[in-house]
Amino acid sequence: MKNEDPEANLNRKSIRRALRRWQNSQQLGEHPLARLSIVEARRKAAGYRSTPIGYGVALRDVLRHAIKKLMPGEGPPDPFEKRWRHYLLLSEGYIGGRSPDYISVQMGIARSTYDHAHASALDALADLLRGWDQHGSPEDPDLAFLRPEKPRLPRELLLLPPKPDHPLLGRDTLLRSLKSLLLGADDRPMAALSGLPGVGKTALVIELAHDQEVRERYEDGVLWVGLGREPDLFVLLSQWAIALGLPFEEINKLERLKDRAKVIHAALAMKQMLLVIDDVWEAHEGLTFKIGGAHCAHLVTTRLPKIAREMAGEGAIELLELDENVGLRLLNHFVPEVTSTEPDEARLLVNEVGGLPLALVLMGRYLRREARSGQKRRLKTALESLRDAEERVRVSQIQSPLEQQPSLLTSEPLSLKAAMDISVQALDKASKSALGALSILPPKPNSFSEAAALVIASVSTDVLDHLVDFGLLESRVENRFTLNRSISEYAGITLKDEGAIQRFVDYFVEHVVAHQKDFPAIEIETQNIFSALNTAFERKLQVQLIAGVNAFYPYMEAVGLLDQAQEHLTRVEKAARQIYDTHGLTSTLENLGRTAQRRGDYQGAKNYYQEGLELARKHDNVKSMCALLQGLGVVAFSRGDYQEAENHYLQSLDLARTSSQREKISALLSNLGTLAFSRGEIDQAEVYFMEGIALAREVEDPHISSLLMNLGVVLARGGVLEEADIYFQESLELARAEGNRMVISFLLTNLGTLASDRGDEKQAEGYFHEALSLAREMDDRARVSHILANLGGLATTRGDHDVAEGYLQEGLDLARAIGHREYTTLLLTNLGVLARERDDLDRGESLFTEALELATEMGHRRFISIVLSNRGELYLKREDWGKAKADFEKSLEVAKEIDLKEYIGRASSGLARIAKAHGDAGEAIQVGE
Repeated sequence: MKNEDPEANLNRKSIRRALRRWQNSQQLGEHPLARLSIVEARRKAAGYRSTPIGYGVALRDVLRHAIKKLMPGEGPPDPFEKRWRHYLLLSEGYIGGRSPDYISVQMGIARSTYDHAHASALDALADLLRGWDQHGSPEDPDLAFLRPEKPRLPRELLLLPPKPDHPLLGRDTLLRSLKSLLLGADDRPMAALSGLPGVGKTALVIELAHDQEVRERYEDGVLWVGLGREPDLFVLLSQWAIALGLPFEEINKLERLKDRAKVIHAALAMKQMLLVIDDVWEAHEGLTFKIGGAHCAHLVTTRLPKIAREMAGEGAIELLELDENVGLRLLNHFVPEVTSTEPDEARLLVNEVGGLPLALVLMGRYLRREARSGQKRRLKTALESLRDAEERVRVSQIQSPLEQQPSLLTSEPLSLKAAMDISVQALDKASKSALGALSILPPKPNSFSEAAALVIASVSTDVLDHLVDFGLLESRVENRFTLNRSISEYAGITLKDEGAIQRFVDYFVEHVVAHQKDFPAIEIETQNIFSALNTAFERKLQVQLIAGVNAFYPYMEAVGLLDQAQEHLTRVEKAARQIYDTHGLTSTLENLGRTAQRRGDYQGAKNYYQEGLELARKHDNVKSMCALLQGLGVVAFSRGDYQEAENHYLQSLDLARTSSQREKISALLSNLGTLAFSRGEIDQAEVYFMEGIALAREVEDPHISSLLMNLGVVLARGGVLEEADIYFQESLELARAEGNRMVISFLLTNLGTLASDRGDEKQAEGYFHEALSLAREMDDRARVSHILANLGGLATTRGDHDVAEGYLQEGLDLARAIGHREYTTLLLTNLGVLARERDDLDRGESLFTEALELATEMGHRRFISIVLSNRGELYLKREDWGKAKADFEKSLEVAKEIDLKEYIGRASSGLARIAKAHGDAGEAIQVGE
């Protein structure tokens, strides 16, 4: 910006120029008005960055508030009233983008009148801004937007169920005690509630989690997990990881349960969150989720006191049934007409069910339904049915937690069967059939949609409402239902519906096929989908199994469920071969290839892709041919075979263009751009990325920030720094606005690499440290190891060997821990270079040799060339001419094969120096050329 007094620009002409830039934050930030003190105050208050875009956003905020201040009063604007003209002319003309002619017509004024009023409005705006800039203060109510914005507490409580539709009664003392524990000074407070099924453990914890004081204390929200008897710990941990914003790509790489738990623990290290572990049946399963940081609290619910003691020690609390008075109050919530007109009947009912809250709720709902029929006869009949001795015995004989064996479930059906029998006996045939059908679905804490229930049960909404009224089917979230485990088991035994099994499998296979790219729609149904696929396998429903697993694969890959994916894909491969489903087999081979590729099994991936490609070509399956060729290209690129990768990418791109697969075209352009950049073909990489960006803008690709970043890297490497900076800043602004920390981390790493290439080590180190800090916050361990490799390389270059050793050794330990062979090879190579610089040639040789073995094992020719060249330099230093020559010759051979220009030059230089050392000047010149 020019060095001039910004207030000198507070005139009609300057303000009009600024308003015309309304939609362009960069241009607004470069306008002289962006240097007003009031704009600076707004920028700081809002926390915008000190960049042209940041100043532009701040100036837009100030102008918007100023224009709003021109409103003559409250109420809707009247275009025919003169007093509204200043506000409407500016808001409609610049913010709304309306033309002068349009506004003139809407206001019913001549164009000349418009011009005069418009000039007057600009003058009024200038006067207002001048007054604000000279005399304004954040204390002024009109300038409240200049006050520093307070951090907002998150409004979303992650994975937290809503409060039930009935009050929590009789738990006041325990609630106060638990609140005192949660709000106290102790680090990592923990309590475990145990008790009978239906005693109200979960309801109590929900009440606590919704408490305002608890929410304020644990300001980062709540993580909730419901385990049940057979929890899929990998799926549930992945859901926590996704809720915390951890990158899908890094979750995919963690194949051990404890590694995923450690990742989540690190993400929670500095957070204040309440972690609820609901319905625990095995201590080791519950302890898997006891992973909060020092500022987190844990609440556990379990039916078994033993589990509570094992998990919480002295924090174990046994939740008992309600006493008579409280039980009456709970029953009164549902049927006040019973407790007021038939108090003895109500008291008897509470006592006969042992004060168990769930039993009271179920029977209360049953009585309320009958009472709301408007016929006293129906309510009286219902009460009389509750007098049946056999039914009362089944409820009243329920054992207390201290009396039962905590590891046994024998008391579970006895404690609830009376309430279930009473409700089910009153159901009509359609409702009974529906309950039996719904028992096929995984029980609570799993849930299912109303749409699924209607199809699987093959009933109308009236029947579902009927089941909800009877308390057998719970609906606490709009359009979703859940079935208590005991009720589900009861219904599954007594109300079998074989026809519903087929509908269950069909529905969820169709659901996952229809929502293949809509991960939120799949995530909420994950347990149902897994159950449907397992049922399809058990029932030999091979067509559904093949379609469902292949449609489900992208989600499993995204959340890191590679073991489950492998298991299901192996089943599907066998099924597809058995029924000669070539299309299904082709898709399965593609997905098996992706699974192997993600695990670093490049040869296995290649074998799957090649077999799939042969099938696709045989049956002219163009879409699969594109995907399989792309997969072969990625494998070749990962192994350093750039020419083969290019051939596969180009073949796939040609097919994608011919068949108008726009999404695949964009992905392949990104692949080709990355390949060209790795080869040093900067111009070609730019062409690919530019075409990809144009396509991404056309289809409104939400991931355009990554493309912008890649293009910025290419332009910067080509020396077009100003244009590159624009792309970097746009990418960074978009990534920051979206909160996309993964892209930000990638961008900062690339900026550091470019700064290093330009020789600006200080700036490079700053970028790397910022990227490292962000990667550690996300617990992105692969990225941490890569950044440490870069920092170690920088420290080696400047001669700070001890610091370099620390970075590189930490990175190597991390890369090995997560099984990242490529980064392990990189870090071994960098450690070898460091050892060479320290004249520790024996150690350096050992490190280079280990790196070479890994690169050879992976078939990664780029690394093979790099390691050989670096080891050749070590042999030169040792004056071991024969070994040096052999390494440089092999490095040169591989570099030429993959067109790796940098190492063609380095290896040639090494050979030239060897020739020169032997006095062969002619050979030295020839090799150097």
